[in-house]
Order: sequence, then C-alpha cells, then structure tokens
Amino acid sequence: MSVEAISVEQRASNGFEFLSLRGPEGWRERINRDLLDIDHGYFCVLGQVYAEEAEGEGYEYALGELAFGVKGGVEDLVFFGFYSLRGNEDGPALTKAWRALLAGETEPVEAPVVHGEEQVKEDQCGYQSAYGLPWSEFCIFPKGEDSDFCPGHERDHFEQYGRRV
Repeated sequence: MSVEAISVEQRASNGFEFLSLRGPEGWRERINRDLLDIDHGYFCVLGQVYAEEAEGEGYEYALGELAFGVKGGVEDLVFFGFYSLRGNEDGPALTKAWRALLAGETEPVEAPVVHGEEQVKEDQCGYQSAYGLPWSEFCIFPKGEDSDFCPGHERDHFEQYGRRV
C-alpha cells in the first residue's frame, strides 16, 4: 500500500499515535492549533513540538531525534502525517485533520499497518494482527526500547504468551 492511498485522517492519526508513543511528554500542549500549518517548518506539528529543544528549528531537530529521513525518507514523514504529499497537494486537508485530532473533535483511527510482511522495515514492529488470513496486516510502528514490537503490541504479546520477547 503506497502512502498516496492512505487518507489524511489516517496519516494524521498515525502521527498522533507515533508522538504519543515516541514524542516528548506533553507534546500536545506544545502545539498552537491556530498556527498549525503542515507545510511550514516552524508551524508544522514537528516544528512546534520540538521548538523548545531546538531554539525554533524544531522540524530539523525532530528529523534527527526521531531518525526520519535516514531510512524511510519523505515517505515515512508522509505516512505519519508530518509532511504533505508531493507539491503540498493535501497540506490544508492534513492540517485540518491534525487540528480535529488535537481539539478532541475526532478520535485517532486504528494504528498504521501494511499488507505485506516484506513491507516491514527492520526497526518497525511487524506484529501480525490477522494470522494467516488473506487480509493479514503488519504493524509498522517503531519498535519499543529493548523490544521486538511497538509498546502496544509488546503488551499484547506478553498477555498472549506470558513472556517478554
């Protein structure tokens, strides 16, 4: 599944969940929804969330801090709703989706998945949520610290198998 096929609501939800797992504490309170603009480095989600740590250059700081652009490049940023599609064609809609999530007007949709095990990168969770079915889905959230899965699926795995992987 390419990022072009994922709705702006899903992509914003992916980023929302990602920051909830990997972002700084209180990251939501750092965002001024009125100034939010996905297509502006200072006023985008990452630009605002990481502005304190980077003296205003939050977007660039976040790329290094979260290791974006190293392995997945722009496609990862688009997948997590931190960057609009080519030519900023969906920037306003993506900004609107983020504002709705941050205001609590909408709930995040289900965690990001792909439909082929070969699409899971080495540093991603890879938890299979539909074993053996034709619509099998694999989680691509980043792995947790000292874990083979993201924090949510690490908990699921532990509950199911009674041991930490």
